[in-house]
Amino acid sequence: MENEGIVYFSLRGDFSPPEVTAQIGIEPTESWSAHERDPARKIPSCSGWTYSTERIIADVVDVYEMSNRLIRALKPYQGKIKSSVTEFDLQATLQVVLHISTDESMSTPAIGFDIEVIDFLSKVGATIDIDTYKNSDPDATGQRR
Repeated sequence: MENEGIVYFSLRGDFSPPEVTAQIGIEPTESWSAHERDPARKIPSCSGWTYSTERIIADVVDVYEMSNRLIRALKPYQGKIKSSVTEFDLQATLQVVLHISTDESMSTPAIGFDIEVIDFLSKVGATIDIDTYKNSDPDATGQRR
């Protein structure tokens, strides 16, 4: 089993995703409105707007490079992202999701952030969240354990 990773920038809160998209000026990779999946149970609990890298499945997953590429794409919109965060009281997060191979012969992902990424996140008021999972071999049913 190889390593797998994705990096994305997300905005969450009580807002209209089309309105935020129009204000920022870049189409998100994904967006949703609060309660749109199940209004009776109020799922999801908030609206979301995400812009992401592609999912990487490889021996080597380099979070430095993935996050830098993502932020370079968003940097021209930095002021508008910051305005949206302030105006709509949004939570901004750089999210890293890694499935790390349990195969001892595989390299572990390179996890870190360069100064350009940290500067951007600071200027827009964003946090960093890193989720890691063991990427073990599928069992006989093809499911991850």
